[in-house]
Amino acid sequence: MKNVIFINLTDSSFVRLDEEILKKHYRVTSFKFRYKKGIKILIDLIRQFLFMTVHIWKADLIYIWFADFHAVIPTLFGKLFARKVVIVIGGYDAVYDKALNYGAKTRFVGKYSVKIVTALADQLLPVSNHTLNELLKNHNPNLEKKSMVIYNAFNPMFRCNDQIRRENTVATICLTNTKKTLFIKGVDFYVEVAKQMPWVTFQVIGPGGEAKEYLESISSENVVLIERVPPEELREILCRTKVICQFSRHEAFGVALLEGISCGCNPVGYGHAGTKEILSGEFGISIPVLEVNQGKQAIETALGLFDNNQQEKFKLLMEKFSQEKREKRIISFLEEIHL
Repeated sequence: MKNVIFINLTDSSFVRLDEEILKKHYRVTSFKFRYKKGIKILIDLIRQFLFMTVHIWKADLIYIWFADFHAVIPTLFGKLFARKVVIVIGGYDAVYDKALNYGAKTRFVGKYSVKIVTALADQLLPVSNHTLNELLKNHNPNLEKKSMVIYNAFNPMFRCNDQIRRENTVATICLTNTKKTLFIKGVDFYVEVAKQMPWVTFQVIGPGGEAKEYLESISSENVVLIERVPPEELREILCRTKVICQFSRHEAFGVALLEGISCGCNPVGYGHAGTKEILSGEFGISIPVLEVNQGKQAIETALGLFDNNQQEKFKLLMEKFSQEKREKRIISFLEEIHL
């Protein structure tokens, strides 16, 4: 059985999913960062260097989530010891928005980290076509030759009993403590739409710290703020909700949107970036611009179209972005590169 080194910067559900997929097929040794900011990062980088010196000898593949500072050491080890390096491009590492100061390239270290690791990696796996396009536009158009899009996947635990009574509620999910992320995820727009629909309850799931304080200061009475909850509780909330919204100004993919759809919520979103790849054709309602009246009309339409067969209606969409589909494509890809 082949040996894989898995490098994990963030403890996100979609990152853990890939780790679990690889463990089914290979021997996986994981390195997880404890810190993402401040001087303590240096401690983690020293730990990572020592980790690589111990484990590189048996490794056949180095699999890294995100192309940023944490990917430099393992990528250099991979090239020095002739081990294959695969990097999943998750979004933040591809995008570059100077106005919002968003993207790895907005930082000096991030800019050169992305440049180095994407140049040296054997293969890149963007999580959506939008993410691939951003990578080529903002970093290097020649990276297309070694890039293959494999869509992210949602957790299949997000399913509901059809008999659960739905309330006249709408939800958006944004797990953050910062105002900046609220704006990037379009939550400011969402609460403006809520002001035009006082008869509907608008839930914001996930804000804490300054993000929650800011939302409390700008939201109308029909907006309910729910701090980060365990997946089981999130599922219960979504199973009582009729509409799931995603109005992100930047969105690599949209796992949270898919979790809501899987729970039977009618989807409404900004037809832009990764969201556009989910809300296409007959699946959901999208708006071309973030204009309050358009947002209001889309949500009213979604509430009116709701029925208890939502989960069946979106079955094909769920299959397209299933864990099984991602697992099959990742393992097939790794076999193609002779792992």
